[in-house]
Amino acid sequence: MPRYIIKEGILDKFFGGIFSAIGRGYARRVMKILQFDPELQRLAQEADDIYDDMHRHVKERQKSDPEFAALIAKAKPIT
Repeated sequence: MPRYIIKEGILDKFFGGIFSAIGRGYARRVMKILQFDPELQRLAQEADDIYDDMHRHVKERQKSDPEFAALIAKAKPIT
C-alpha cells in the first residue's frame, strides 16, 4: 500500500482554496466536492454560516456607526 507524504503547504493550499471559495459565495459547490467526507462538509457549512453572520453584522454596524461605515468605505465596500 503506498504511503503519501502530506506537507503543510499542500494542506494550506487546500484549505485556502476552500475558504476562498466559501468567501466568494461558492459554498454549495464546495460542499458537493467534499461529499466524500461528511465531517468536512459539515465544517464547510458552518464556515458559510459564520461568513453570513459576519456579513450581516458588518452591514448592520455600517448603518448604526458612521465612523465604521467610513472605515469600511475606505477599505472596500461589502456588496
